[in-house]
Amino acid sequence: MFPTPDLSHFTRNDYSQIYEPDADSFLLLDALELKLNEILELKPLIVLEFGSGSGIATTFVAKNFCLTPSLFFAIDINPYACYSTKRTFEQNNLHHKHCLNIVQCNLTDPLIERLSSKVDLILFNPPYVPTETSDVKEVIERTYAGGKQGIEVIEKAIEQASRLLSSKGLFYMVALEENNFDTLKELANQVGLNIDIILKRRTLIERLFVVEFQRQ
Repeated sequence: MFPTPDLSHFTRNDYSQIYEPDADSFLLLDALELKLNEILELKPLIVLEFGSGSGIATTFVAKNFCLTPSLFFAIDINPYACYSTKRTFEQNNLHHKHCLNIVQCNLTDPLIERLSSKVDLILFNPPYVPTETSDVKEVIERTYAGGKQGIEVIEKAIEQASRLLSSKGLFYMVALEENNFDTLKELANQVGLNIDIILKRRTLIERLFVVEFQRQ
């Protein structure tokens, strides 16, 4: 089992401005570790994370799955999350081995054309909680408010991933039982992606799972 990236540089004040890694974050790391051989065989050159937050997932992949120098894109609409991802990458001494590009934007809106069919590995721990709308102003609310059925942001991410993924690229995403796997499958199939559940976990308040997408 790979160790969790060092997050000791964060304080309570930091977690008032970014999402503090929780059960869903660690579920994503565990799912990635389950797929270790598959990802190593892929030899990802370009890795992208939607909503990088603390940087825990990007750093975990850079530390354990990319044996040669790789290009990372950490995307977040929250400027403090962008700064936090950079801090975590450096705290774990990865900035000398890999190239980290941090972009403050909404998913990959400004990058989609330039990165089309070039991304080997995509990660996303999305705002998946069903709420009245995903269009919220509070920073922390943005990390969990998923809108109707919790899939407003997820739906857009799946569509963008279908354009970003390289021919053998992989996309790993956390989801909530209420997001409905059949709905996610329909969204994936509409844009030419296959989807499979690779890991499930029940917490005190949620039933979570991680899905893997790849081109049909």
